[in-house]
Amino acid sequence: MKLLLTRHGQSRWQTLGESAGEDALLSPLGELQAHRLGEYLAQHELIDRIIASDLRRARSTAEIVASYLEKPVALDVGFREFANWDEGSPPVPTGPLDATPRSPAHPAHVAFRDRIAGALERVIGAGDTEETVLIVAHGGAVGAALRVLLGATAPRLWTANTALHGLRWTGDYWVVRYINKQEHLPRPLRSW
Repeated sequence: MKLLLTRHGQSRWQTLGESAGEDALLSPLGELQAHRLGEYLAQHELIDRIIASDLRRARSTAEIVASYLEKPVALDVGFREFANWDEGSPPVPTGPLDATPRSPAHPAHVAFRDRIAGALERVIGAGDTEETVLIVAHGGAVGAALRVLLGATAPRLWTANTALHGLRWTGDYWVVRYINKQEHLPRPLRSW
């Protein structure tokens, strides 16, 4: 199985400061990013399934991408973003070469991680070993998913809008193929 994880396109909240709560719309740049990702994936990947968070910025990104791939989008609330920083913040490592957490993870973070793990279990459990699945979610959800898949607790990962993270299951372990791949976006279209 191959998993591709991506963060939604830029949201209006990111650029215009629009107070849309947790369900912000895509900005015009975010829509363009989603179109570029769809074009890229249509040329370079054979996607079998598309799963997305149900929040509008992720759902819209997935729907735009899906229009290039001629695939339906399945929504999973388990891939929603964290609601507060306690949920999204993994424990701080002991040091740069020691990933052992200094202190236990906040209970809200454990619950967030467990929610993401449950969503991944649904995706992986419903698939076969030869398929490629695209997951369109949020920065914190993508970071949590990568930590779950790699059995890590502390690393933090900032994901650019529509950047791709690629992993392949060998039958024994996940191999990271790339992180934050953005070749589908020329520099002026990139955003964090």
